[in-house]
Formats: sequence, C-alpha cells, structure tokens
Amino acid sequence: MKVLNINYEYYKFPQNISDIEEFMLYANEHYHSFIPLIQFKEDNCVFPYLIEEDTKTIYVNLARMGEISAEEVTVIPTRKEYDDKLKHVIREKCIDCEYYEEDDDLSGHRNKLTLDGECVYKKVN
Repeated sequence: MKVLNINYEYYKFPQNISDIEEFMLYANEHYHSFIPLIQFKEDNCVFPYLIEEDTKTIYVNLARMGEISAEEVTVIPTRKEYDDKLKHVIREKCIDCEYYEEDDDLSGHRNKLTLDGECVYKKVN
C-alpha cells in the first residue's frame, strides 16, 4: 500500500486521494489549513512494515510540511499479528547473532528487526 511520508512520519492518504500528485494539488489549494490525517505510529514496528492498529488521527499544518513523498509499505492489521511474524523472523535470523538475548516481550528486537529479516545491529561470531 502507498502511504504519505511527511517529514519522516507516515500517514494514510486522505479519503478520495490516491496518489502523491493528487495530494500535492490538494495541499496547494488548502495551503493555510490544518487537515486531519491518520498517522502510523512506529513504536512497535520497523518501516516498511506498519501496524494498522497503531494509528491515530492528527492535524497537519500544510504550510509547515517540509519533505514529502509516497512510500510503499506493508500494513499488518494488528500488533499481535505483527508480533507473531516478528517471532518467526527472530527464530530464523537472530539465534546466531552475538547480541541475541531471548526476550518474551520482543523489546530487544521490536525496533531493530524488520519482518523481512533486515537488522543493522546483527553481528555474527
């Protein structure tokens, strides 16, 4: 799914807007406005995998937008589903890492490991 990346925060496209060009036309017409957008929180996941359940509505000041782009992401419906997938990736990718520690709450992996197995901290002995 495509999402908006505004200043390195991720948002759903507003209703009835399907791409970045349409959004930029809308933003230029409503330049001095605040608009409601649904933001994906990244506290429990790693981009490009986001959790539908971890969203909130915020109001964005269009005049304050800096960098903006459209990004392709995979949206997982619930945190439980995300965690189940993360547990599977941990079993497959992390056991041989020198930083590996077993943690029931996944806190040692949650903001480091993507669901496709990428981890910038991985170090194999």
